[in-house]
Formats: sequence, structure tokens, C-alpha cells
Amino acid sequence: MNRIVEKEMLNNNVVRLVIEAPRIAVKRQAGHFVIVKIDDKGERIPLTIADADPENGTITLIV
Repeated sequence: MNRIVEKEMLNNNVVRLVIEAPRIAVKRQAGHFVIVKIDDKGERIPLTIADADPENGTITLIV
């Protein structure tokens, strides 16, 4: 399970999430996405990686 490091409301419907994911941050490339699940039984939601910071081991998602 990855930890949410930062959460910022961009407007009423859009949230910017910075997530601790060091392996993904290092290997991600343009066009890559991650699969997000609330729990083991939750629906799989593909989200595009908006940004990555390999030095801090984080990725940014816009939801």
C-alpha cells in the first residue's frame, strides 16, 4: 500500500495527489499509468501519472 504524501484540492471536482511510490517514480515514462484500488475487493481505476520525482520517490496523480 502506498502512502499519500500530499493532497491539494484544485477545484471542487479535481484533486492533486502526491503518492509515495519510489519504484514507479524511478521507472515511469511518458504515457504510463497506475492502477488504483481502494481495497482488495475494490474496482481497478487506471490513472495517468501526471508527474514523478525520483529523488523523493513520489508520483503525482490528478483525480
